[in-house]
Amino acid sequence: MNLAKGFDLVAHNRDRGGAQHEMGDVEIEDKFFGCKRRKAIPRWVLPEKQEEGVFFRQDRGTLMVSIPAELLLFMMSMAKKTV
Repeated sequence: MNLAKGFDLVAHNRDRGGAQHEMGDVEIEDKFFGCKRRKAIPRWVLPEKQEEGVFFRQDRGTLMVSIPAELLLFMMSMAKKTV
């Protein structure tokens, strides 16, 4: 949450103590996000070369994107300033 607050975003941890908040683990600017941690992330999900992120999806699934958290928070802060 400190990282998001560093970008002047309103952020709250909604899953303290395993409370299992129904909307998600963290709330940043009225949007909820889950938090997952693994020992290793599949390499194909991570950016390579000079890429900023990776778009991916399963067959007939929703398009998703993997980007560094700092980039997402920067984009959210820029959107907040222009609205």
